[in-house]
Amino acid sequence: MTEFILLCFHTTWDMKILLFFTFLIMYVLTVLINATIILLVWNCNHLHAPMYLFLVNLSFLEIMLTSSVRPKMLAITISQMNTISFEGCITQSFFYFLFGTIEFFILVIMSFDHYVALCIPLRYPTIMRTQVCLKMIIASWVGGLVYILLPSIETLKLPFCGSNVIDHFFCDSAPMLKLVCYDLYMVEITHFICSAVLLLASLLFTLTPYIFIVFTIARCPIPRGSGRLSPIVLLT
Repeated sequence: MTEFILLCFHTTWDMKILLFFTFLIMYVLTVLINATIILLVWNCNHLHAPMYLFLVNLSFLEIMLTSSVRPKMLAITISQMNTISFEGCITQSFFYFLFGTIEFFILVIMSFDHYVALCIPLRYPTIMRTQVCLKMIIASWVGGLVYILLPSIETLKLPFCGSNVIDHFFCDSAPMLKLVCYDLYMVEITHFICSAVLLLASLLFTLTPYIFIVFTIARCPIPRGSGRLSPIVLLT
């Protein structure tokens, strides 16, 4: 197998034109908004804080995640060149899931940062030091790379044969595995376990700090005459 065919969207030419400009505008806006966030934090000294450092990483990851898929999708939508090389397909899939995995880790770190800032604010400067934050970010990148490396190596070793048509607009793992001439039981189990652990663990570690934050705000005394405010309103 030397190349794959991405089917993308099955529709008329006029609809393809509409979809092309719609997705192009969405892609440009995504890049511009996230790039603006990065430039603002970079140029404003008073924004050089842990929370904004994590936000910069999240914006950068969003740009890279979108750029790993959207340009090729736009090219396929507007032209008849819907082929992608085997190496390009594997590379696209690897970076898409890599940046997505790192985003999950960064969101966990940001929830912990919010917990320390709201629940134990007096200890925030000592806990969330710049060096600690940088180490957490590096750990997220390294952890995402290690986490996604095993499924990617397994996919690379699989024997692709027969049809080379991927019924998707990018090289997603599920439609790619349908083209494999091999017993995929162990591969599917590995992908399922990796995905389930990542989603459930990140969801648990992201929601838990916010639960503590809500309980902390709920225990805060409300001054007389200020009325009753729900913890959600105070949190926002």
